[in-house]
Parts: sequence; C-alpha cells; structure tokens
Amino acid sequence: MVEGSGQREAEEKQRARNVLWTLLVVIFVAGLSEERTPGPWLLFVSTVLFAVLQNFLPFYWYRLDSDLRAYRRSRWMNAGIVFLAPVAIPVYLLRSRERGRRLRALLCCLGYAFLLMLAAGLGMFAGTITQAA
Repeated sequence: MVEGSGQREAEEKQRARNVLWTLLVVIFVAGLSEERTPGPWLLFVSTVLFAVLQNFLPFYWYRLDSDLRAYRRSRWMNAGIVFLAPVAIPVYLLRSRERGRRLRALLCCLGYAFLLMLAAGLGMFAGTITQAA
C-alpha cells in the first residue's frame, strides 16, 4: 500500500513537470506563430487559443502541486493564479513550501520565468527567420 502511494506521488510529480514543459512549448509556438499568422481570422483564433492555454496550464500545475502538498486552495488564490500568475505563483510557493525550501522554490520560479521569456523570444526569432526565407 505504501509503495502504491509512493508510485502515485511520483506520477503526480511527473505530471506537474509535464505541464511545465507543455507550457514552455506553448509559449514557443505562440512566439513562432506571431510572425507567421496569415490572416486576421486565424490571428484571432490563435490568440484566443494561446491565451486560454497560457491561463489554463499554470492553474492546472497549481492544482496538481497543491494536491501533492495537501495545500488547501482558497478561492482568492485560484483567481490569482488565473488572472495574476506572476504575482500569485510566488505567493503560493511561499505559503505552500516549508521553511528552508521557500528560497529554492522562488529561485526555481524565477529561473522558469526566464525560460518562458527565452522560449517566447526564440519562437519569435525562429518565426522571423522562417518567414524571411
């Protein structure tokens, strides 16, 4: 029974990591498509799709992570993750991590934010290069 719960916990952690990787790919593709969208209707559809994904994936990660840590999600924190993720996620990390792990969690969050900006920039750069070719 203990082995099964440990395996389930490992699967949940892997699922949370996969959500973060998926968000990186979505950000890259959003940057790539920004330069390559052929018409206004497709631009509108892709913008809405990427906006939904960019709001859903951080919330899904938050749900998985808070379930793993048995953190009770409040209505305000849920709304904050959806509408103000750059502010709410560090607040969540400070509240959900035990003492001694908070700084590491914040540094990982900062590193991941840098990766998101890098993915968006590389996507836009790749879109510009392929459009020029």
